[in-house]
Amino acid sequence: MPAPLDGIRVVDFTRYQNGPHATAMLADMGADVLKVEMPGNGDPGRQLGMGPDGYCTYFEALNRGKRSMTLDLRADGAMEIVHKLVEQADVLTENFRPGYLDSIGLGYDAMRQVNPKLIYASNSGFGTIGEWATRGSFDVVAQGMSGAMIAIAGGPGERPQTAPWGLADQTGSIMFAYGIMTALFVRERTGIGQKIDVSQLGAMLTLQALNLQQYLHNNVQPTIKPGKGFSATFSWYQCADDEWLTMGLLDPKSWPGLCDALERPDLLDDPRSADPFVRRENEAWLREELENQFRLRSREEWLSRMIANRIPCGPVYDYEQVANDEHFWKNGYLQTAEHPFVENNRVVGIPVSFSETPTQVKKAAPELGQDTELELLNLGYEWEDIERLHDTGVTAVRQQGSAAAGGD
Repeated sequence: MPAPLDGIRVVDFTRYQNGPHATAMLADMGADVLKVEMPGNGDPGRQLGMGPDGYCTYFEALNRGKRSMTLDLRADGAMEIVHKLVEQADVLTENFRPGYLDSIGLGYDAMRQVNPKLIYASNSGFGTIGEWATRGSFDVVAQGMSGAMIAIAGGPGERPQTAPWGLADQTGSIMFAYGIMTALFVRERTGIGQKIDVSQLGAMLTLQALNLQQYLHNNVQPTIKPGKGFSATFSWYQCADDEWLTMGLLDPKSWPGLCDALERPDLLDDPRSADPFVRRENEAWLREELENQFRLRSREEWLSRMIANRIPCGPVYDYEQVANDEHFWKNGYLQTAEHPFVENNRVVGIPVSFSETPTQVKKAAPELGQDTELELLNLGYEWEDIERLHDTGVTAVRQQGSAAAGGD
């Protein structure tokens, strides 16, 4: 069976993280993603985190499964090639600084004339309206402006802290893929192409919806206690073997099972822990009791007892433990993928599974421009034309000029 997005063609102008991760997700689902890069150095992400063996983990994670062609968008002759690409495309993706592609004739109004059914997907920093709309952004900017850095630090008055992983980029990329898929669904039903915009800032507000909604309702700033869980029974604890585990009790009906698993029946009748309200009032005391109790057995012993009592729980892993647990491999969350020079190339897998249209990480990220000639041939260019485009710098240049500054 074909993959879910088999036959969908994406022309991808995105760089760095939030756009490329979204299109990598589409490639995982079977879309044909053609990454269009400036000649010379290509996507700046190719140089971020490059290892001594030539393997760039940043670029590989964000661009696996794609093809690559080089094209100087500012060169004479480039516009004709873009038009030919767009004529055959279902989706165009970009995350340049807002307004740049419009300035060179590649904005939505121009591209919809070439292909009225095109999904033109833009990933911006701040959205499309207001004084911030035309400004460039990167992950840290969105984390700060969205309130996340203060919330992560513990609330107003604390020193701001950022979350790792490029949180705004990754969250924005998932929302970007979600928006593209929704637009494709609309087009399937109605035949209508359209422009969509997803911003890092909007994605970060969605990520914080629970706490932000609390503030919008009662004007009280929620606080997060760094190093502690939501409550004593929704937290993490260290065990006798110095390993950590988590547990999450939201349903009061689970409390007797936890007391049984922890060999603490006395907590059922103790007036400080007999019901959810007093447990909350006496959280510091209860947390200390649980900390001392978990220190009496190993993690595996406690997990076994808690699982038997149907308590939501799990181990706290580092990355080595994640990679060594077969559960992640069996579910496809970790996979191996072909790579031209890396044996046993282990990669982050695909978090969605399908019963009838299975998916698999197909291949590594592309070498810069590796598909340029083949793509031009597919567009109807003769070898004489391809050589001319290369020699005149449309698809290859000796010196790379400065690219337009853009959002991450």
